[in-house]
Amino acid sequence: MAALLGTVAVAAAPKIETTPVPAAAKPDFSKIAFMTGSWTCSIMSSRRPGPYTVTSTTTMSPDGYWMVTQSTVHKASWIPNSFKTEDKMTYDTSTNRWVDITTGDGGAYDVTTSPGWNGNAIVWTDAIYPKTNATATNNPTTVTKVSDTKTTATNSFIEPGGRLVTVKTTCTKS
Repeated sequence: MAALLGTVAVAAAPKIETTPVPAAAKPDFSKIAFMTGSWTCSIMSSRRPGPYTVTSTTTMSPDGYWMVTQSTVHKASWIPNSFKTEDKMTYDTSTNRWVDITTGDGGAYDVTTSPGWNGNAIVWTDAIYPKTNATATNNPTTVTKVSDTKTTATNSFIEPGGRLVTVKTTCTKS
């Protein structure tokens, strides 16, 4: 009887999977490798009296799956304190798109996606965007590579009252 119970217990045990989980292929960052390094950006919003400055440093993550940018948004007359953000960008092979996840001081966050580069430009569309700073609708952002040491970006958004606000960014590599 004990031998019969042992056989039943073995037969009822679930089969354990031993095949390793396949690793995703590492993204091909070769087209945007120029973005690594230190940058200074001047950002001008049509609803502000002048530009503000952001400094950032972009590196590759140790595992090679993320391009990571640590940024500081510097004080301006309407920005009472400097604050920090982190962007992590990767390629999602399951959806064939680039993904950028931003987090920052004070609970800041954003998730944008892009189908990729078209010539020297890439268009980022918000997938998850907090409706802060009097933003009703946020339009896609177009980033253009001017050279290996300069980029420009344009974006616009609509305030709840209907006013269109444009934002122009110029970044230079240090």
